Amino acid sequence: MRSRTPKSASRRRTGIPAGTAQGTKRRDSWTRIGVALSLLMALAGLAADFFDVVRTPARPAPTPTATPQAERSPSEQFQYQATVQDGRRDLFKGELHVTTDRTEKVAEWFAVRVLICGPANNDELCLYPAELASVGAAPRRPSTSMTVPAGGRVGVILTAPYSDIEIKDDLNPEGSAQPLTDPTDAATWWWNVRASKPGTYELRGAVFVLAAETDRELVTRETFTIRLTVERTAEYTAKKLWTMTLDVTKWSVPQIITILAAFIGAGAFAAWIRRRLR
Repeated sequence: MRSRTPKSASRRRTGIPAGTAQGTKRRDSWTRIGVALSLLMALAGLAADFFDVVRTPARPAPTPTATPQAERSPSEQFQYQATVQDGRRDLFKGELHVTTDRTEKVAEWFAVRVLICGPANNDELCLYPAELASVGAAPRRPSTSMTVPAGGRVGVILTAPYSDIEIKDDLNPEGSAQPLTDPTDAATWWWNVRASKPGTYELRGAVFVLAAETDRELVTRETFTIRLTVERTAEYTAKKLWTMTLDVTKWSVPQIITILAAFIGAGAFAAWIRRRLR
């Protein structure tokens, strides 16, 4: 006899593959729908961004240079240029003299003087400028003289690119500017300078001219150089030797030999004096 398979079992066997295939197809279709929706949303976002850019132009980001341009109108720029040009028309040539002794002592304060005279000034200081001389030395003509612009508020600054030079600027007016608006005017600037070490130094000076009623510089600054020689003194040498003697870590072989020879010589000299006194 043939064995018959129950219909329910037969249906189950044939139904499992069919259900699996249908489920796979459904999942694939849902996946495709999701990808399509994602693409549509992305395209919609890009389109929205595009139309937003077209309809509302982008605002430029504020920059540091945009503010001054916005604050200064064309009329103000024209007024600024007109003021500078008017100030330049009133300028005239003045004479600058550096009057200071060019040989100084180390660790001692000395004065540096700069004199600017108008072309029509008849003061003796401008007609016969002389350098500041040491006690007992004869005055001499300034070794630094040059033509500089004047005709407004003129200022002179003095600097030194050395750590061994100290400059005090407490004798000049604040801002260093003085009125030199007439050809008969004259002005003087003073500084106290000191060098902590002997040697040759160069001080740097600069002359600037401001408009009579503003702080605008009318022309390019004129520069000059003051060359100084700072000499060693007996006090400086003794102090330096004492400092080196105390600092044993900096001793070298020649220094040790020199100090021992000095002590031996002093002892021998003292013994000779005692023998002479007996």
